[in-house]
Amino acid sequence: MKRLLVALLAFFALVWAVAPNYYPHEVGMRWLYTSGEEQILEEVRSMGGQEVWVLSHSYGGIVRYTDFLRYDDEGVWLLAVDTGSGPMPYDPPILLWPKPPLRVGQNWSVRTTLKGTPLVVVYKVLKVEGVEVPAGRFNAFVVRSSLSAQGGGASVVDLYFVPGIGVVRYATQDGGQIDLQKFTP
Repeated sequence: MKRLLVALLAFFALVWAVAPNYYPHEVGMRWLYTSGEEQILEEVRSMGGQEVWVLSHSYGGIVRYTDFLRYDDEGVWLLAVDTGSGPMPYDPPILLWPKPPLRVGQNWSVRTTLKGTPLVVVYKVLKVEGVEVPAGRFNAFVVRSSLSAQGGGASVVDLYFVPGIGVVRYATQDGGQIDLQKFTP
């Protein structure tokens, strides 16, 4: 009986993990956070001959910046960012999320440049943890994201990621946190 239960759980975990929306991406999806930030997948457009998803980040209805993302069999890529003066590409693009499913202990990194500034981005899946946010209760992968820029400047943020929903909590090393308030698929 125990083996059957373990086999069933493994089967359902595998089916859920490789679902097409493991990393959710449909035009119109919205994530509202307790900081007041709203993220919206606005549209899909062609950029450099590839299909690119446009994710806006707004506060009080005013777009502060826009990410340009690519979803493919290898994961989710951050291609460029627009802070108001047009898209600035990452060279090479940043792998935000690897090919699903995530696994505890998994890590990935990239050395890239943005406007000539070298950046190093490192990710590591630390654990799975239960988390309660205004949008609900979830079991989330805790993924540590570290970014450092040549010449100084660094940030470390723990991302609480739930397959099919996205990031439900951003937690900084000084104890600050931003939680998902509402998700609209």
